[in-house]
Amino acid sequence: MRTLLSALAFLWLVAFPSVAQPKVSIFFDHVVEMSRQERITVRDAAQHVRQLGYEGIDVRVGMPEQQLRMLDSLGFQVASAIADIDFVRGEQPEAVRRALDFMHTHGYSRLLVIPGLLPEDASPERFDEVCQRVVAFVKEAAREGVDVMVEDYDNPRSPCYNTSTLDHLFAASPGLNHVFDTGNYLFCGEEVMTALRHFRERVHHVHLKDRKAMGDRASLPVGTGVVPLKEVICTLLRSGYDGWFCVEHFGAPSMLDYARQSIANVKAAWNDCQ
Repeated sequence: MRTLLSALAFLWLVAFPSVAQPKVSIFFDHVVEMSRQERITVRDAAQHVRQLGYEGIDVRVGMPEQQLRMLDSLGFQVASAIADIDFVRGEQPEAVRRALDFMHTHGYSRLLVIPGLLPEDASPERFDEVCQRVVAFVKEAAREGVDVMVEDYDNPRSPCYNTSTLDHLFAASPGLNHVFDTGNYLFCGEEVMTALRHFRERVHHVHLKDRKAMGDRASLPVGTGVVPLKEVICTLLRSGYDGWFCVEHFGAPSMLDYARQSIANVKAAWNDCQ
């Protein structure tokens, strides 16, 4: 009987393997907004976030050194850095150098680049020019050990707006990777899980963002809208994804309440994966 139970337990583990606990981060911008809303210092807001269970923080290139040291002293890991480099306007050598120097100085490896917005009447040739600038940047960054990523950005003028434009960018740059933003795929009218399966091998970072409905930009705590949070998290973790899940809700009326609800829902989704 004991042998039979052991065999059944083994088969259960094989059929339904446990998944690692997700690493959850939050935008430093949210921490700053929380401090303003709660009328507390940025450090106190960061402590609140850390106590809620957030281990990571997403920062912006060029942040003051003292803020980065403060985050480090509280035990945060930098999940990714974000750089606005407007490749739509042309070559950006100074912005490129500034971003890569920031990454090198602090030992960060993952960089989300926001490449600007095309004019509404932009030609395919203009789009291709932007792609080539991104390609050159990815190559330069790779030589310095930096993993460059783009997200599905929620503006139709973005060079990385939806599956079609991202496919074009990824075809041009094999070394470019993806920040998968759950709410932005929904915003552009695409099915979240279809996009995730399509780009899974490129996904090196995740923005967990929820929406009230397709095409709606309103902020919600993660797990309270129409995005299939559990399915996203379980699919990624079961596929071996070991990167960060960054909670995002710009414009939240209460960043503290939203942050509290969001991480609780992420953990509940993970528990359901077991």
